[in-house]
Amino acid sequence: MYDLSSIGMKKGLLYETIITTNNEELPNAAPIGVICKNNSEVVLYLYEGTHTLENIKSNKRFVVNILRDPLIFVLSTIGELSADYFKEYKDGFFINSADAFGVFEVNNIKEVEKKDAISESKMNVVTASLEDIVINKENVQPLNRAIFAIIESLVYVSRINIVDEDTSNEYSKRIKEMSRLVTRVGGMEDKKAMNKILEFLEDD
Repeated sequence: MYDLSSIGMKKGLLYETIITTNNEELPNAAPIGVICKNNSEVVLYLYEGTHTLENIKSNKRFVVNILRDPLIFVLSTIGELSADYFKEYKDGFFINSADAFGVFEVNNIKEVEKKDAISESKMNVVTASLEDIVINKENVQPLNRAIFAIIESLVYVSRINIVDEDTSNEYSKRIKEMSRLVTRVGGMEDKKAMNKILEFLEDD
């Protein structure tokens, strides 16, 4: 049987996915960050009041879709995916263009309070075990935002010495923001790459 490493997911990293759940026997899709806990478990952090959380609490199951289609991410965030985008699988639904998908069964849901400088909100930490995986494409690569942050930083680095001082300072600020993102979601190689960029800026 496949495990999460077979679709490129590494322990401790967060991946951008589309999660599909059953909403009164109809499909619901939402972009959700998924943390790979180990080769057979994932962790989700879900805000109170979302359809995804309500469906997971009700059904105790969900599907993690691995894909790279930007339109599906957009439509599942600010619109609705039509029925044409879904197929049924084991009493659930997956996105028919997914490179791979995994069916998960919920082990535990824990409610926590999340505080920041602006507000306090309720979060639900969902831990779930892999039940099945289907791979539709060779060399599946789940989306991790770290690589895009590094590439974006390199664009700023390539321009930082040919712009005026105010723009250069703005670029430096954006690179530092990207660095914080890489620290939060990236792996060791991503962090090494980002540190090289920061060292270059310090020496420049």
